[in-house]
Amino acid sequence: MKKNLFFIATIITTLILVACGSEEEKSTDKEKKVETSSDVTGKTIEESDIAKLYTSPKDYKNFNYEFIGQVFTTPEKDKDGTYLQVYADPENNEYNTIVGIDDPELVVSDGDYIKVKGVVKDVFEGENMLGGTILAPMVKASSIEVTDYISAIAPTLATIEINKPIDQHGFVVTLEKIEFAKKHTRVYVSVTNNTKDKISFYTHNMKIVSGGSQFEGIYEYDTGYPEVQSDLLPGITTTGVVTFPAMDPATAELQIYAEGYSDNYDIDIEPFVFTVAK
Repeated sequence: MKKNLFFIATIITTLILVACGSEEEKSTDKEKKVETSSDVTGKTIEESDIAKLYTSPKDYKNFNYEFIGQVFTTPEKDKDGTYLQVYADPENNEYNTIVGIDDPELVVSDGDYIKVKGVVKDVFEGENMLGGTILAPMVKASSIEVTDYISAIAPTLATIEINKPIDQHGFVVTLEKIEFAKKHTRVYVSVTNNTKDKISFYTHNMKIVSGGSQFEGIYEYDTGYPEVQSDLLPGITTTGVVTFPAMDPATAELQIYAEGYSDNYDIDIEPFVFTVAK
């Protein structure tokens, strides 16, 4: 009879954590002094081992494992701990991992990015909804830290602080900063409507020009970055992040183009052009 993968995994994880605690309590001093490779390896899973971990997880039992992943189901809790299903490769929704920690008060939610430190204690083998076999390492965590998308997926390599406003008739666009990452480039911008009319600002019209190349904005739905509102009533300010393709962090000069419109057709709003030089 097929059962829910996470339900089974949670039970097994709970049993593992409880069993580990019971065994430690029952061990004599003599037994505690004797550790074999089947108990503790002292080895750590390296970057080059990760793919092999998920095809042959039994080979890595009792290995130390540190990774950044994303929770993809509602966490389960009992009086002893918190139990999670995590993608250790969140960009590709791969490397299903069962994680348990002796902390029933851990604050974590479905969709959170987390940093995990722990030990591979066992392997879960189950069946997905399509009838395929699933192998998932089961990790007893010593620590779990909730983090954000930038820290987990797109760490900042270099930052240019700018904080430059351009004001046209009370239509104010401020380029706050630019962050370079391996995955993409982040442009932080704010727009303020100090006019008496509604204004519009469309981030999909923004462009970066550098080294004779033009970069268009890209949309990534899973970043969690704040988005700039497109239509602003008088007195409103909006702030957000616009992403572009990855650029060389050593870029010395670039220009950012943005466009805006006002419902007052008696005024002309020219393109907002920011020249940025280190």
